Amino acid sequence: MANGIAENMFLVNAPAGSGKTTLIKKMIVEHRIHNPNENILCITYTNRAADELKKGLGTDKLHISTIHSFLNSFVGIYFSHRRILDLYFELYGDAIQKRIANEAADPKIITSNEKYATKFGTLSFEVVKSNIKAISYNESQYNSLYYGGLSHDDLLYFSEQVFESYPVIRKRLSQKYQIIFLDEYQDSSASVMRIFYKAVLGTNSKLYFLGDKMQQIYKNYDGTFELELQFLRHDISLSTNHRSIPAIVNILNNIYNDPSYKQEPSPVNTTIDPDHLPRVLICPNIPERLESEKGLYEKALLLFLPNQKKFDTIGAGNLYRQVKNMDKYSFVSQTDAVDVLLDDTEENPDSLFKLLFLINRISTYFELNNLGSIIQLFKANSKIFNKDICMVSNHTDKIRLKELLNIIINTYCEFNASYAIDSILDSLLQTNVVKEDYISLIKGDEEYSPVLSVDISEFRAIVDFLKTQNVSTQHGVKGESHDTVFFIAEDSSSTPIVHMYRFFELWSSVDFSLGELEQFYYEYLGLIKEVINSLEFKLSTITKDQHDKNIKYLTDKSRDILDHYKDHEIFNKLCSQPYQKYLLNQNATNAKACFKESVPYGTLSAYRLFYVGCSRARRNLTIFIDNDKITSFEGKFKEKLARTGFVVE
Repeated sequence: MANGIAENMFLVNAPAGSGKTTLIKKMIVEHRIHNPNENILCITYTNRAADELKKGLGTDKLHISTIHSFLNSFVGIYFSHRRILDLYFELYGDAIQKRIANEAADPKIITSNEKYATKFGTLSFEVVKSNIKAISYNESQYNSLYYGGLSHDDLLYFSEQVFESYPVIRKRLSQKYQIIFLDEYQDSSASVMRIFYKAVLGTNSKLYFLGDKMQQIYKNYDGTFELELQFLRHDISLSTNHRSIPAIVNILNNIYNDPSYKQEPSPVNTTIDPDHLPRVLICPNIPERLESEKGLYEKALLLFLPNQKKFDTIGAGNLYRQVKNMDKYSFVSQTDAVDVLLDDTEENPDSLFKLLFLINRISTYFELNNLGSIIQLFKANSKIFNKDICMVSNHTDKIRLKELLNIIINTYCEFNASYAIDSILDSLLQTNVVKEDYISLIKGDEEYSPVLSVDISEFRAIVDFLKTQNVSTQHGVKGESHDTVFFIAEDSSSTPIVHMYRFFELWSSVDFSLGELEQFYYEYLGLIKEVINSLEFKLSTITKDQHDKNIKYLTDKSRDILDHYKDHEIFNKLCSQPYQKYLLNQNATNAKACFKESVPYGTLSAYRLFYVGCSRARRNLTIFIDNDKITSFEGKFKEKLARTGFVVE
């Protein structure tokens, strides 16, 4: 590295609306022109992002995939090697033995252990070790320790350890790919960033980290890659906002509060309409005011915080709730409930919803009397539809197929009757249009049972929504934009943790940037983790006896933290009060309120979401604020909003 800078690695900050995807595609095309024999790797965070990048780009010498898919294929070829197996037991051996011992007598582990012993005759570390012939990625949020199955998180961790332990594998990465793009780097774990950073460091390959820390929506990054980020080149700047009018760009700059990331509006968006300046509505009743505003902005994008509220608004709340509860869709960084419920393409990874969206297309074609398109759809999905039933070679076949389709469509489209999704599957079985094996796999999966009992009208509501897409969540719109955006300010105490009104209060009285709030959060996180990890119990469930035995340690640490941050405005506003209260009255109840990560994290996530929500608007932006939640800081808040560029009503 010259002057400490990694000359072949770049950090490309891409604020909202700056054209990051366009830039990546342009760089790929240009690299192919000048280096036609070199391989290109592009890592995205979601399958949806990978699909978006693939549009218009051929596959020659280009590999685009999610990080889990890439690592599973790249490192997975070594998963049966003896040395890799030895590394697995070195890393997970203690956890396996603790699970076998099950000292806490966990009923689930007892059942699991009994099943293993029944299958293999006995359960011991030696037996487990001898039975695992290869490591695998089990595509879930859980490890299968006895079988060598790696969870989503552990695939990343284990892969990093493989690269670290065997430099020859790491070297193969830079030898195979001459240019690497890590898209949405801010949502990647530090393990992922280190894998590519170390693989490319000192080589001729080039590595690009692209993204925007303000748009981080997943809690994967722990702040341990900050030093390396400082040594990347910053040659490429995306400083033009191609999406929003100047008034909104000005607000985004003021929220970001960092001259390094200041954007300029695109010349094509310079029109200013004084009647539609960005505004904040402080309401005693948000739903009532929201309803009254719909007349002005019928096509406004409504941004709610929780996905549940989004689907409730669409009219598919129960369907979302049941799909979200399925194990395979409960991990946020992989394909989730939102992905499968809103993907109306034939690439939908879920068997049931892929089928339902196909039935919806058949219904549309049937209504248009377009039997030819239906037959083409059957042919394109030959693994689903029964070839013998769907074959049309004469007029009699045509009449027969129409009669069968009529049975299915009547069940799917009957608006005056209540049919469960399961009824659609029954009609498909009755008509034999879909292969029995395909439906049996769905019906035979117990996880689908609650989903199949949901009324089909909720799925039809999603279909109608996809025609307009005017409701979303503040987490789910990172790549979307809309002429008019309604942002409904809310808190959330569950995942995702968001303290929107705590952020508003802090923002009203303290001047800070994202970098300053992040720096505080990561440092504070390190300090409190040291305390939490040293205790043999959870602070959230601390008992009087546990507290009394550790009172000196907890008291000393509370004083240390207060002393460390005595002049820190953000800490004093967000976190100091519980420590002060505890030192005045040292008991278990007060101790529980200290050393909490959720307080600064919820504020940080609210800061990001507020920015992301505002950045979705192209022309009209309205923020809805609950009047009751700002009474203690209303004056300062209104002043801050006005300085930021909002009209406050």
